[in-house]
Amino acid sequence: MSPQRAHNEVERETGHGTDLWRVIAAPIIWALHFLFCYVFVAVYCEKAGRTADLFEARLWVMGATALALGAIFWLTLRIWRVRARSVTDDDFEFEHNTPEERHRFLSHAALMLCVLSAVAVLYIVIPALYLSTCR
Repeated sequence: MSPQRAHNEVERETGHGTDLWRVIAAPIIWALHFLFCYVFVAVYCEKAGRTADLFEARLWVMGATALALGAIFWLTLRIWRVRARSVTDDDFEFEHNTPEERHRFLSHAALMLCVLSAVAVLYIVIPALYLSTCR
């Protein structure tokens, strides 16, 4: 093992890799976006009435969606940088229980959760695009 690779492995094992917080961060962003959008629109419609126009609520939902997608994109870039350092020789098989393979697996799982969370955020905003009143 080269000295540089040994240094990178030690650095990664000391907390510079993908930890469990990075794995669950994107689903947490999705969950917060989901709660905000549905609770905000429910309260807005309750106060404004059933025939109220949803234009103002739609703006808030779009703003929350942009913020959530931006946060997920930022998180994806950070995880991609960590994952790019860990991919060696395009080896995607996890045959041994080594720190390197555990690190690669967590990075891969975190990236897939980022993609899934971004799609989930987009699905939440679909009703806001089509509904015009609280009815």
